Amino acid sequence: MASFGKGESHMSDAEDIKLATISDQATNLARRVNVGDITRRGARRHRDKIAVIMGETRLTYGELDARANRIAHGLLAMGLGNGARIGGLARNSIDFLTLYFAAAKAGAIFCPSNPAIPDADLVHILGHAEVSAIFIDPDRHQQFTAVASQVPSIRKIFSVGGNGQADSQLDSLAVIAEGQPAIDPETVTGDRDVAMIMYTSGTTSAPKGAMLSHINVTTGAVHNAFAGEVDENTIATAILPLFHCGQLSISSGTLMRGGTVVVFDGFEPAALLDAIARERITWLFALPAMYRALLAHKDLDNTDVSSLAFCLYAMAPMDPSTLREASRRLKARFALTSGQTEAYPPTVVFAPEFQLTKHGAFWGRAMPLVDLAIMDDDGRLVEDGSVGEIVYRGPMVMEGYLKDPEATARAFEGGWFHSGDLGRFDEDSLLLFVDRKKDIIKSGGENVSSVKVESCLLAHPAVRAAAIVGVPHSRWSEAVVAAVCLLPGSVEDEGQLIAHCKQTLAPFEVPKKIVFYRELPQTATGKLQKYQIRGELENLFRDQTN
Repeated sequence: MASFGKGESHMSDAEDIKLATISDQATNLARRVNVGDITRRGARRHRDKIAVIMGETRLTYGELDARANRIAHGLLAMGLGNGARIGGLARNSIDFLTLYFAAAKAGAIFCPSNPAIPDADLVHILGHAEVSAIFIDPDRHQQFTAVASQVPSIRKIFSVGGNGQADSQLDSLAVIAEGQPAIDPETVTGDRDVAMIMYTSGTTSAPKGAMLSHINVTTGAVHNAFAGEVDENTIATAILPLFHCGQLSISSGTLMRGGTVVVFDGFEPAALLDAIARERITWLFALPAMYRALLAHKDLDNTDVSSLAFCLYAMAPMDPSTLREASRRLKARFALTSGQTEAYPPTVVFAPEFQLTKHGAFWGRAMPLVDLAIMDDDGRLVEDGSVGEIVYRGPMVMEGYLKDPEATARAFEGGWFHSGDLGRFDEDSLLLFVDRKKDIIKSGGENVSSVKVESCLLAHPAVRAAAIVGVPHSRWSEAVVAAVCLLPGSVEDEGQLIAHCKQTLAPFEVPKKIVFYRELPQTATGKLQKYQIRGELENLFRDQTN
């Protein structure tokens, strides 16, 4: 038995471990991971440097942090801190980005959603998350007031952004911030406390709320800065919606590294080209279809785009001819990143050095803090070259699905997060996407639940069976296509079925094409063989762009 001299500790190893894991306010503050720290640290390092730009508006790091702090104090004064859920239903704006950081500083949980989805879906999401307040575009006040009236937990509606438009019926972020201190409130948050709830379409029509902690979101920001080679000289775009995890994570990573974010209210090629020349943008994030639109624009060759150094794309691989042309005319390094809401993006990067030498649905290699593997249906990890489900481990993986322990347990089965995607590693250990295990279609940057669209079609009195698949498309990456069997005596009327879908689905969910079948391919046990339908329709849009 060991002996102890005077002043030596007699504490056992077990007691040492117990003390090391005690969590209180002081220790949580000392080791704090909070999304809002991105602006605070940025202000400390780059107080007078421009952090964000939108049109004629410019905010330095010091101004951005002070504004976020004042809003955070205002939220706390109204009881919208300490786990309160606040919804963001708005277009891109500096206000929206500031609210994201302010909510984190206050300890609130930010719940951004696509304002274009059907009102019934918004009611479900806001009600399921038990949102207390929503922040909206002021020009949609009437619509969202009606939505809020169906969600008992919502107590207040505020305006955010709105391109300078005022709405006397709504308090703005400026009203919330008025008279509040510009210092960080230093709320106590644990690294695994939930910072955001983002809803993602699953294999059923009801979206699931992915609970994302401060460490999840911060890890995503670090990975984006790493994958995008971001530094203090980076001037990056925020064109894609900030209510999506991809753009929000990229903007966070840019600010974490001391770069500048140029915010756009949507994509318009002429406006983007003008901004590249005017602001000397160095870093562009866009979908493959957006790059094609830039290449086709009449003003590209007459615009000074020499500042561009790095171009990121996502959601789908870019075809080799477009990639070669974009690399030549934009004179920038290209990379592809991939991820999903539940494993806060990016998880993998298809780096510039492989872009013009490897062709196919490559997703690349895992980010530094990500373990990436392929698993078979029996839960065993398989060797390179074998096809199986893509699974992840790492600090970017969500805390779980809100109020859905069964789905959470399935997602984490075997100690890995299950992506629902199928893939394999090639001879260079690069991940190749093979197919989707889950019935999710990624069209124009939006996730579309095939089951939801199928349910809509099956509600039509003429439809006997329906299968929704994603078909390659030059503009949408994947177009939503319906394979439909009609009841005997019904007339094939594509326009009527599409009009029926438009009554209940969001625009991006509506099928681009209806293909009529006498019988849908099935297994002996009656399960749909969607891979056969995809194969039959893969050239449906070969010569189309709309």
